[in-house]
Amino acid sequence: MQTAFLLFLAAYIMWHLLVVLLGIHEYGHLLAMKRVGIRPDKVVIGGVKLFTITIKKVPIEFGLVPLWAFVASKHYEQSPSDKRAIVAAAGPAMSLVTGIAFYLVDAIYPLWLVGLCAKGSFVLLATNLIPLPPLDGWTIIEHFIVRRGIKISPKSRQYLLCAGFVAIALVALLV
Repeated sequence: MQTAFLLFLAAYIMWHLLVVLLGIHEYGHLLAMKRVGIRPDKVVIGGVKLFTITIKKVPIEFGLVPLWAFVASKHYEQSPSDKRAIVAAAGPAMSLVTGIAFYLVDAIYPLWLVGLCAKGSFVLLATNLIPLPPLDGWTIIEHFIVRRGIKISPKSRQYLLCAGFVAIALVALLV
């Protein structure tokens, strides 16, 4: 009975921790998207939709499985690569800033949850900077590839996307 409760409590804390860290990361993308003039359609945090709230005319969907998140916009893919790179870099930048803030708070007032938030922010930062689609690192690198005049075929994109998912799975297994 007590073990089941502790497992439930741990899962409850981890779900909320992931939602908060993904929300902070996606907020960085959302802010940058608005700054560069790309209209966001919605924010999705996790899969298997549980509920939706709307903040400042932007719907935010929360899912049962908070292992991924994104800001959706039908105008994003048609935007210039420099704007997409800025938006892509803003999420990891937000994770870096919050990771440092959590780390400093943990250094001053050690608390296991704050330390966990710091580590989670840094893992989210590192994972998202892997330069393979669908991660932020790919969009940043793609900007420089496009500026060099290099074209990437749709078939090559599919291979890179598969490699990206494999890299994400490997990072998840190692963490």
